[in-house]
Amino acid sequence: MKHTKHLRKCNKCGLEAHKEEDLEFFEKEKRGKYGRRNNCKRCRREKDTVWRSDNKDKVIYKTKKYHAEKIYGISLDEYIERMSTSDCCEVCGSKNSLGYDHCHNTMVFRGVLCSKCNRSIGQLGDTIECLERVVKYLKGEA
Repeated sequence: MKHTKHLRKCNKCGLEAHKEEDLEFFEKEKRGKYGRRNNCKRCRREKDTVWRSDNKDKVIYKTKKYHAEKIYGISLDEYIERMSTSDCCEVCGSKNSLGYDHCHNTMVFRGVLCSKCNRSIGQLGDTIECLERVVKYLKGEA
């Protein structure tokens, strides 16, 4: 029986990459052999899912920090301070799924909105003119 050498083998499930194309089943990592991790993508995803469910507070913290710094260009403390300006949606009054509303052109903070109101405004193009047309329509004036 001939033994074929593998390029990469998953430490958890034993999946082997025997050809260059098979390396696609392994996540990229610069320091890893052949530029790949030693766990396949499926096993890594399973491990990440377990970690996320066991560390929900860390996930929430990292997500808020990432959005504050990378998306909004502010510190996490500034993000928290701005979000504390309201404990409910400034449009409908809901206390569910509150988020940071901002102008996409200037990135200026506008207020705290629930995800439903924030998405609705975004779907309408974030313009007063479009919102005024919607109000006219609802009033039967369009």
